[in-house]
Amino acid sequence: MKIGILGLGKLGAGLGLQRHRLNRCWWRSLITALSSALLALPGLAAERIEFFYGPFEIAVRVDDLQHFAETGEVRGSLRPIAQRLPPSQLDGLRGWLTRPFSLDVVTVAELTYSPVGMRLLGQLGDLVQTDDRRSGFSALRASLILAAAQEPGLTTLHVLQQFPLDIVQIDYALARELLGEGQAFFQRRQTVLSALEAQARQNLAPVATALSQKTPEQPGTYPWERRTLEFENALRRTRPIADLYLPQISAPPGSLPVVVISHGAASSRQTLRYLAEHLASHGYGAVVLEHDDNGAQFEQFLSGMAQPPDPITLLSRPRDVTAVLDTLETLAQADPSIGRLDLAQVGVVGQSLGAYTALAVAGATFNPEALRQVCPSPTQSGVSLNLSLLVQCEVLEIATDLPASLRDQRVTSAIAINPLTSHIFGEAGLSQVEIPVMVVAGTDDVFTPAVPEQIQPFDWIASPEKHLVVVGAGTHFSFLEGDTSGGALPLPPGLLGPDARAAYPYLKGLSTAFFNRYQRGQTAASTYLGQGYLDTFEQSPFRALIVQDLPDF
Repeated sequence: MKIGILGLGKLGAGLGLQRHRLNRCWWRSLITALSSALLALPGLAAERIEFFYGPFEIAVRVDDLQHFAETGEVRGSLRPIAQRLPPSQLDGLRGWLTRPFSLDVVTVAELTYSPVGMRLLGQLGDLVQTDDRRSGFSALRASLILAAAQEPGLTTLHVLQQFPLDIVQIDYALARELLGEGQAFFQRRQTVLSALEAQARQNLAPVATALSQKTPEQPGTYPWERRTLEFENALRRTRPIADLYLPQISAPPGSLPVVVISHGAASSRQTLRYLAEHLASHGYGAVVLEHDDNGAQFEQFLSGMAQPPDPITLLSRPRDVTAVLDTLETLAQADPSIGRLDLAQVGVVGQSLGAYTALAVAGATFNPEALRQVCPSPTQSGVSLNLSLLVQCEVLEIATDLPASLRDQRVTSAIAINPLTSHIFGEAGLSQVEIPVMVVAGTDDVFTPAVPEQIQPFDWIASPEKHLVVVGAGTHFSFLEGDTSGGALPLPPGLLGPDARAAYPYLKGLSTAFFNRYQRGQTAASTYLGQGYLDTFEQSPFRALIVQDLPDF
């Protein structure tokens, strides 16, 4: 019986990944039927969880966990562990066991066969093992699929109950190693932040402005209009769109500076709309892209109405920037209002995977050799607390030759917010970036951690005109507008962070000052690219530091 359950995953691989969309209902019916049949079989659930460390083992019965999850009462085998946990952590454990995820069985099957899902299961399989201490990869996949078929849906407790072996083995030594890595990571982060603080306060100059003079975070004076454009990208299955925020200014042809804005994965062009409106009010033509891995596409995938994200988006995203600029150049020949835009010198700003996009068109190149060191196979990427490696490894899954560069020569400055860079570009790839760049990091970002993904890689950028901004209390979502709660994959408030609206002024002010300096050539704007300007903000709990060179850590 156990062989049958594990075989469900291989059956899904043969049918699911190569099917056409018309086969989806048949595939859904097959998985649901098989899952229901397997759920009805007796004796297939794990009975206990064993933590092993060398010859020593501690066992916790799954029924004791279930009793605790349902009643809050600690009994039996759970007592020795519960006695070592404070009440707040016990409450967190209970919530973790019972929190539902709105993912149906077909979606879970597809997620676990996607490159990112396979790598994540590969990592978890080293930690959560079978009773003979082998990787739990296949057992975890089977239990996830079966748990998703249960009512009321997927929970951690259901996954444990459907683990297709009698015993779940937890590698305590590896868990301890990960905890140690986490502790060292946070200690190093504090050391780095203290050094950055000292660096930022060297040669601190106050901001000398008249009281009547507006600072760059304040709204500009120009009205603007919004137009929605369609453009073509040969790498896209659908015709992409973008919103153009066009200042209503009487200006000579080719004189208005342009900024292209790129959103993150599972997001949309609305999440940085406030920045586009702000830049337009300061006289910039702001072009906000809608990429094909947007939130709507992700929602459709999670609801069973679309294919999983394709790694080719790592190529199509930068090509969207090039394609929309090509389209604007064509439109400018017949439309004088668009003809006012300076399309020869363009700024780009992006967040998360949009920040990757910005750096790619700024000149950063792929580094497959660095990736192969951390992504040796589709189911491996080494056990790491750096979740962004799961996405970076997707480059190796692209079923076409990687281009030597995705650089667009019209891009002359770039802002990258929460980028993932460490291996997808690496030192060799980032050293190709020679235009002015600003990198923005959040100290509490757990998806693209600040030290390995922004702070350390900042030193690899070749441009002499570069700025690093580190936002205290900033998370991966601190600059995004709208609902960032995660939809079908709910995120706890601690990962979302404080109310993002308090961080908007930082991005408005720094972006305007940066592009004023490097797109308009206003040397006086450098005043607002220093710590003195950031110290004028009262945006608690956020607090920002800015440096141009990294100190010794």
